[in-house]
Amino acid sequence: MTTLTDELRVRDVMSSPVIEASENDTAQQIAQKMEKYNVGSVVITRSGVPVGIVTKTDLVLKVVSRNLKPSEVKTIEIMSSPIHTVEPDTLIEDALRKMTALKVSRLIVTYKNKLVGIVSVKDILQVTPEILEIVKENMRIRGVTLPTSKEGYIEGYCDECGEWSDMLLNVDGRYICEECRLELARRRAEE
Repeated sequence: MTTLTDELRVRDVMSSPVIEASENDTAQQIAQKMEKYNVGSVVITRSGVPVGIVTKTDLVLKVVSRNLKPSEVKTIEIMSSPIHTVEPDTLIEDALRKMTALKVSRLIVTYKNKLVGIVSVKDILQVTPEILEIVKENMRIRGVTLPTSKEGYIEGYCDECGEWSDMLLNVDGRYICEECRLELARRRAEE
């Protein structure tokens, strides 16, 4: 049986187009692009081929913490290189495994050596609640009970508020966090 997680690929969650810059741009220009486009990274290209990446963390650790003048620091001096790439057809779980193994939070998506996108842990996590909900519903349909800890709590997303909690309890067939259980009890007391 094929599941959604078996079919979800990098191309389905990646960000595209990617904000690009050249190796000769300054750290200040990179920071301005990040602000303008509301992104956390800029891919550095040479003749259209990705050669590096500058992230907000690079700016903080390699420019700000060293008290360097951003308008004088060239991108080539602070970019992370070589870049780590992935193909658009890669399964998201494989992309996540690669990020974990490489200890990076982003992968450059290339197709035939051309930059087509960028995928981050954040991009993958944005689809995770929907995947978890589908898996949970599938388990309910098949009559599978979710594993619980010795206190009876489980981890996951609250069915009431949608927030992550490690203290979910089953209330009337819905997994609800502590805050929502208190609110539910208050509402019931008022009735």
